[in-house]
Amino acid sequence: MAINLTGLSNQGTINKSERAHKDDAAASATENRGSTPSGTMAEDTVRLSGTAQTLQNQQAKLNSLPEVDMEKVEQIKSALAAGEYKIDTQRLANNMASMDSLF
Repeated sequence: MAINLTGLSNQGTINKSERAHKDDAAASATENRGSTPSGTMAEDTVRLSGTAQTLQNQQAKLNSLPEVDMEKVEQIKSALAAGEYKIDTQRLANNMASMDSLF
């Protein structure tokens, strides 16, 4: 059983010449909006401040460093295995107290 849905669209029928005219008008409006009076496209520029450039350079340096210092990890592992790893509890407590004061 076939159902005929002709005429159920809420858009009116547009013939080819009307569609071409609307497309040309839309393209013309787009061209006028994006150009300068001389007909060329305007260029956007961005300048970074000295601080922003410094931050960008520092970020690049940080990105090039490894996330974990494997040499330090190996030193601590071998000191633990040999029973030579000592914790300075007074220094640890002072560091924890100084961190707590930041918040």
